[in-house]
Amino acid sequence: MTTTSFLSRRTSLGLMAGTALATGLTPRRARAADTADVIIVGAGLSGLTAASWLESEGYTTAIVEAKDRIGGRCYTMTDLPGQPEAGGSSVGAMYARFLDFCDRLGVKRSPAQGSGFGSHIHIKGTNILNKDWADHPLNPFQGDAKTLTPAAYRFRMIDKYSLFDDLESWWEPSITQHDVSLRDMMLAKGHSEAEIRLGMDTNPGYGHTIDELSSVHMMHVWNFAKSQSEPEPPNFWKIEGGNSSLVNAMASAMTGAIHRNTPIAGIRTGGAGVEVVADDGRVFTGKKVIVTLPFSALKFVTFDPRITGPQAEAIQTMPYGSCFHAFLETDAPYWENDGLPAGMWMDTSPGRMGPQTENGEAVGMYVFSTGRLAEFLNRMPKAQAEARLIADLVAARPAAKGKVRVARSWSWAKDPYAGGMYAYWRPGMIAKYKETMAQPSGPIHFAGEHTSQSTRGLEGAMESGERAAFEVLDALG
Repeated sequence: MTTTSFLSRRTSLGLMAGTALATGLTPRRARAADTADVIIVGAGLSGLTAASWLESEGYTTAIVEAKDRIGGRCYTMTDLPGQPEAGGSSVGAMYARFLDFCDRLGVKRSPAQGSGFGSHIHIKGTNILNKDWADHPLNPFQGDAKTLTPAAYRFRMIDKYSLFDDLESWWEPSITQHDVSLRDMMLAKGHSEAEIRLGMDTNPGYGHTIDELSSVHMMHVWNFAKSQSEPEPPNFWKIEGGNSSLVNAMASAMTGAIHRNTPIAGIRTGGAGVEVVADDGRVFTGKKVIVTLPFSALKFVTFDPRITGPQAEAIQTMPYGSCFHAFLETDAPYWENDGLPAGMWMDTSPGRMGPQTENGEAVGMYVFSTGRLAEFLNRMPKAQAEARLIADLVAARPAAKGKVRVARSWSWAKDPYAGGMYAYWRPGMIAKYKETMAQPSGPIHFAGEHTSQSTRGLEGAMESGERAAFEVLDALG
């Protein structure tokens, strides 16, 4: 096979724009770029973890990264007050790999402190204090759930109906045979449409809507979240300089090169090794490749020979959730003027928002919108979406008028190399794809948070990189 069999172009697929291959175009001139024992595609936490393990065993690595920065969806906005996390934010007690690497590389951490600013509910144009919710006429919850706030309802109900209480059973056939959408599970348990739409679908966290969100997947998400509650604090940690401090420390400890601004077009296997072909024609050659790209980006990469079967279907169909984040500058603590807590759980575009703090003081407001609210914002031009956020905030809090503005907004759904916040599972997908989607395809191995077995988030990314590295070590050993 010749390098010129790869033909590349930029896609024009809007939100999911990325790198693809097409026939009938003139190929760019190929040139050698780097050679290592293992080529790693993606410089997020999974790729860096894999590189660390491989280099510790004496193998050479080279990382190919599409962006001009490293870290993937671990991204601290260090230039904003309070250093907000644009992606993975929480580092809990169960983040053993993350914390171990921090300690090994001298990244300082301290127990995380709550903001102490409190929160309240805003639905149907009405502000409701949490203490008044149980008896409020807008509360649709029934029975024991009546005392739950909308923010607490989702996971409390998932915990109540969970089919398992560990971190490993979620893809076993005895569990997945009961997998239905979160909506169908709740309706089957006798909950009303109004109740589950408010408590689970307004700010879902995962997915776009509970109509297509696997109940088993969310049971696993909850079990991992619940596991952070240790008998003794701290349950969560604050990383000095933000979570990206670990990313930078891991990269600095590498001996292999990280090739930034290098989106890939394809991966070819054959002969004694494997080649990763960049969009600009450069070729990276190794004995093995570890691909850490989210499937939302990987589906635009061509494999030669092709990957087939359930693994190929998973790459093409795994969904990623919508999100819209924003950091708001404030001229004054407007919440001190209207008698309401600073934090809000809303049924309008901001979704959830709370103070970004620094040394216990509010330095801005952080907006985290998911599900349909995020989809609504993502369909607008950026300036229009930001204006809508402010308008909805002021409608809920007139005291904020003229005192708040968007300093920065971002959306992983609009990032061509992310395509969404993080992966989620639709009903039936776990049973169909989980066991095979991360299996090696010849010399190609797969990692990334979507392939994690037991953990989630930043820890899941590192777990997957560790697993892929051990697969490679076994194969090369």
